[in-house]
Amino acid sequence: MTFKRLLPLALLTGLHAAPALASSDMTCAPSWKLISDQVSACNNLAFLSPGNDSRVNLQLLLDDAGHLKLTREPLALDGYEYGYGLVPFSLGMLDASRAISEATEADQQSVDPDVAYLTQALQRLGIDSEADAFAIHRFAEGEGNRCRSNDLQAMRGFVDALSATPDLAASEAQALARSRRSLLSLCNEGDPQTEEILPQATQLQSPAAQAFGNYLRGADAFYRGDFEQARERFAELADSEQPWLRETAQYLLGRVALNQAQLNAFDEYGFFSPEQVDKTSLDSSTKAFEQYLTNYPQGLYSDSARGLQRRVYWLAGDTRRFAEAFARQFERGAQQVDMPALIEELDAKLLPSLAPDAIEDPLLLAMVDLIQLRDPGSNREPRLSLEQLQAQQPRFASQPGLHAYLVAAWHFYRGGDAQQTLTALPDAGSGPMNALAFSQETLRGLALEAKGEQAAALQHWQTLLARSQDPLQQAQLQLALALNHERSGELGKVFAANSPITTAPIRERLLAYGAGPELLRQQAGNEQAPAGERATALYTLLYRDLDYGRYTDFLSDFAQFPYKATQPAQRLDPGLFAWSGGSDAGYACPSLVRIAERLAANAEDAQGMLCLGDFIRVHGLDDHWLNRPPAAGELGSAPSQFQGASFSRLAAYQLLLTGPQVSREDKAYALFRAINCYAPSGYNSCDGQDISKDQRKQWFQSLKRSYADTQWAQRLKYYW
Repeated sequence: MTFKRLLPLALLTGLHAAPALASSDMTCAPSWKLISDQVSACNNLAFLSPGNDSRVNLQLLLDDAGHLKLTREPLALDGYEYGYGLVPFSLGMLDASRAISEATEADQQSVDPDVAYLTQALQRLGIDSEADAFAIHRFAEGEGNRCRSNDLQAMRGFVDALSATPDLAASEAQALARSRRSLLSLCNEGDPQTEEILPQATQLQSPAAQAFGNYLRGADAFYRGDFEQARERFAELADSEQPWLRETAQYLLGRVALNQAQLNAFDEYGFFSPEQVDKTSLDSSTKAFEQYLTNYPQGLYSDSARGLQRRVYWLAGDTRRFAEAFARQFERGAQQVDMPALIEELDAKLLPSLAPDAIEDPLLLAMVDLIQLRDPGSNREPRLSLEQLQAQQPRFASQPGLHAYLVAAWHFYRGGDAQQTLTALPDAGSGPMNALAFSQETLRGLALEAKGEQAAALQHWQTLLARSQDPLQQAQLQLALALNHERSGELGKVFAANSPITTAPIRERLLAYGAGPELLRQQAGNEQAPAGERATALYTLLYRDLDYGRYTDFLSDFAQFPYKATQPAQRLDPGLFAWSGGSDAGYACPSLVRIAERLAANAEDAQGMLCLGDFIRVHGLDDHWLNRPPAAGELGSAPSQFQGASFSRLAAYQLLLTGPQVSREDKAYALFRAINCYAPSGYNSCDGQDISKDQRKQWFQSLKRSYADTQWAQRLKYYW
């Protein structure tokens, strides 16, 4: 039975998004397990795992190195309504820069601080500006788009430089500022000539004003795509006496050459053709950026220049220097670098090459190695052999513990050898656990579990939980403990009064899939339990009572635990079982309690079976998710403690069709409903049986011939 109204309850489903490096949070659902070597952006863990999105593993490593402050409590996005706790977490929950948010109308109407700054700066020059005078084009993200720098920040630098140049007459500064403001709205190859908005020669008499005018003509040429003219203008200014012009021109010479290099390298759909890169221009760009950073290591554009250097290396296919550039940027730390953007750039451009031999930095190499440790698929050798991994040891000279962990991870994920995993791991420390130490101890616990040493693993998880103060680590350890208790057949320990397992989705998932009737009754009546947990326990108990034909138990449980609806409504609403009955399609049914009473007296009572079928059908409970346990290895995948077969509407109808004591009316309705199991798709929506079309035709003909006078024969026009 599938309660279709409750499909958003992904915490109780086994569905998860297709593996991908990129985030797929819109379709994410948690997969509650600790061992994974297949990537999913939806199911990341707090330790270095091949199954993590590579961006998560990198953030864990950068956090250890002090280059990044990792989010210790992932954002409460909409995904939490779909059963997420802190761990596992989707990629979008980890970083505020990836949070999906909608700007409020007030935010949209608020004044841009750059606009406010420029308005005041221009007023000091004697120019009045309305906010809408600063209209700019919006361009796609990516440092390769030259137009993105034709923005308000760039204009601020220009206006500030004007204000700091005493040699400019007021009229000259005004003419130059107005022209720069007008250039904001122009940035397209083929834009009309802008002579009418650039200052005229008669307006610029002083050498300083003429130099600024020359810059504007170079900028105009650059943004229109006339790179040769732009290069000539900026080359003239590279030795300017005006400091801002000199620095800006040197920087822009690198950008001009870079744009010339990639001019034909991307087709109209954005696909990259390395063979179309202009190597001569690329070399010129390399030299220009190196010269700029030599002259201005902490300059106005040093961050941009370093980012564009990475693009140069990428265009050149120089993976080694590309990786080295990332490593240098990461070392600068979150205060100096836009870390989320840098991580996204690496994920999009460095990882596709997957060239471990070209990577010297141990953190980046570890991230790539973890990718290589993923499941290679059927009949394929591991992407990374043990010998290749061991040969990397010199590159991990500064991180020997990280290399030891990767070797142990190889034995666990690719070698399938839990004992070798334990042997390869260094001895456990006793201090605070960073990501590497926690990863080592997590792998140790997983290896103990794999060896079947459940008691030792349990003690290990409990010790780690007592040591850790980190919310992410604690949440993962709760999952480890829950998995251990479930596999040991000690589910009651999860719900003991002193249980450290407090994560609601873990507890609710175990109640829904693994709990037996006594534990469900215990939690349904536990006044100290959260309302959602009690509702889950009672809903599951009542559903399974009906589904497994425990009708006497249903009546007792329904009477013992009267459910009071709460506000807001719980995700699982036991009030469903207070169904008062109905007469859908003309067949009258009493309340669900009365139906259960009939079936408790006689499990093959015709009206009871037909009306239980109607209850299931009306509420969309066919093929219920409670009857589809999670995949092996996931929390809730242990065998059900309820024995027997689930109730099937179609099987009930078939039984009634051959029953000697079944009334003519009940048989007619059973035929009508059996035929409609295939409506309107032609697929069985009642259970998993494959009933041939000939059989369904026979049912239809029998209904039309033998029960022609019934309303159901008259209503049914065809079969499917």
